[in-house]
Amino acid sequence: MSTEETSFTLGTAFRPDTLGDGAVRAMVGVLDAQDVAPSIERLRAWALAAGDVQPGEVCVDIGSGTGVVTRRLAAAAGPEGQAIGLEPNEMLRTVATERAVSSESTAEFRPGLATEIPLPDASVDLVWCERVLQHVPDPETAIREIARVLRPGGRALLLDSDHESRVESSIEPEVAREMLLAFIGQLANARSARNIPRLAMQAGLVVDPDIGSSALVYTQDELRDFELYRLSADQAVAEGRITREQADQAVRSLTEAAGQGWAFSSITVFGFVCRKP
Repeated sequence: MSTEETSFTLGTAFRPDTLGDGAVRAMVGVLDAQDVAPSIERLRAWALAAGDVQPGEVCVDIGSGTGVVTRRLAAAAGPEGQAIGLEPNEMLRTVATERAVSSESTAEFRPGLATEIPLPDASVDLVWCERVLQHVPDPETAIREIARVLRPGGRALLLDSDHESRVESSIEPEVAREMLLAFIGQLANARSARNIPRLAMQAGLVVDPDIGSSALVYTQDELRDFELYRLSADQAVAEGRITREQADQAVRSLTEAAGQGWAFSSITVFGFVCRKP
């Protein structure tokens, strides 16, 4: 199968083995749009301030995607420090490397899974893991791995979504709920955020009492041509949750509302600061 033949679907989104030029373009497009969202920047700024990266520290960005945060960690750690982006998807890793080179960043990118971090015990000062655990079938192992590689005094900044928090307008509530359930069924760990404190504490980390949160609100431009809603609608039809007519009406209603400028769709992302005693 050529790379162009691999399509972007709910089942293949943001998986380590998702290849294909079209699928990767779609993933990069989603990541780029979210990277400039003010709500995401507010939560990242809060987490980075809490993490307080110092010059000379070793930082690891798990599931680094296009490398946006890895480059910020590299700048904070300075020339004496190190920022490593672990990204299992080869094509996303290539994009991240190219962007780091073009911006003259010292960030480096390596293959690696959250559940098998290829670094020694107690070798890292700060771990960043943003909206990755929702795609990990075994988050307990991932967080134990994060705790393993942290040095005493190290910090883990874990940012993730809880897809049950989705809020939207312009779609019939019953239909929207069935579309959401279809979407959630395609994710490995759709309610990941709510379980992070327990898993972090069980891994021996101390969770700061101040929990960050921010609603990722999609823009009207995104909602006018929102591929994830179309995919969710199609999945709900395939599972017999809604009819084709209901699916088409849902997508049409959202698109028309976005055209008028009043569509609303959001999901809450939570941030946790976890420390290694």
